[in-house]
Amino acid sequence: MTRNQNRDDDASSKKRFKTCDNSGVTMWSDLNYDVFCLVIMQLGVVDFVACSGVCKSWRSCALSNRKIFMASKPPMSMQISNRAYDKECYCYLKDFEGRKYKTLLPHSVGRTCVGLTCGYLVLFGRETKDFWLVNPITRQELHFPDCPLYVDHDPPIIKAILVFSPSISKWVIIMLDKFTHNILFSIAGKGAWNHVSSTFPILDLHAFKGKIYTINMGCRVYEMRLKPKHKLTLLEIKNFWKPHFLFLEFVSSGENLYVMNQSCEDLYKVQELDFGEMKWVMPEKTIEEYAFFLGNLNDSVAIKLEPCRSQYERYSFFPYTGQKYRVFDANMWYFPHECMNVNLIDD
Repeated sequence: MTRNQNRDDDASSKKRFKTCDNSGVTMWSDLNYDVFCLVIMQLGVVDFVACSGVCKSWRSCALSNRKIFMASKPPMSMQISNRAYDKECYCYLKDFEGRKYKTLLPHSVGRTCVGLTCGYLVLFGRETKDFWLVNPITRQELHFPDCPLYVDHDPPIIKAILVFSPSISKWVIIMLDKFTHNILFSIAGKGAWNHVSSTFPILDLHAFKGKIYTINMGCRVYEMRLKPKHKLTLLEIKNFWKPHFLFLEFVSSGENLYVMNQSCEDLYKVQELDFGEMKWVMPEKTIEEYAFFLGNLNDSVAIKLEPCRSQYERYSFFPYTGQKYRVFDANMWYFPHECMNVNLIDD
């Protein structure tokens, strides 16, 4: 199914197919609201999106239940066709039931997908050096001006996170070129970039419970503040974890913040940052209830196995560290629950 913004906007006024039987006696749009809600909550993401484009009443019901629906759905594997000779760029999504979704991405010509944040694909202009953020599910878009960041890796080692600042009511994009000392950020509509520097090379960047964290070489964790003055503040962690690897990555379950190894040595080893005790701890046994979805171009996420355990068990593998959680590895994952979430920051 391929849809563009114009079709999506016109969905409320144009019916795509007949919503009544041949006799014209009963209109599907007149179906009892509560019954219809029960039906659409059983659909896959692809069918749910298509359902919202049938008529006004269906669209109204789908939009009012969209956040709950997306939160209940497991991740989907994603591929982006952004080869240099393609005239159009498509996003391909596939869920655990094998259902596929194909959508045309606007502003994609001459661009490379360098990440995914809050449901937005981050598209970097190879010539223009600017960023377009496109949500393939909600069709929302954000634009940020040409950036002084040098993007010339394949695959790119850029980390982008999108946050919303309530104090200024603006979106802010924060960009990290991994293994460098600088973080760049831009406020939507301001047309400028600022930067924050670190003494040690930065390995990863993550938004968690209203704050922005970085993890640097030597497993040093910093909190990044944008106001009143943008800076990095080292967290005083009681015990100093000395990992035998350099490729550290944040993984969040929503309630807990983990750090995982992504290098060959001690592959997939996990540590949890206990903010109450301010120390590194081995994860509790409850970590066995989670599946870890690891992606190269987006945040890695830990999601509870239930209620999709049977689907997950068919495709996952156990890590080689003796721990019992499951791991899913792909170039890119799309998390439906995140396409309706906003990273609010306490700035």
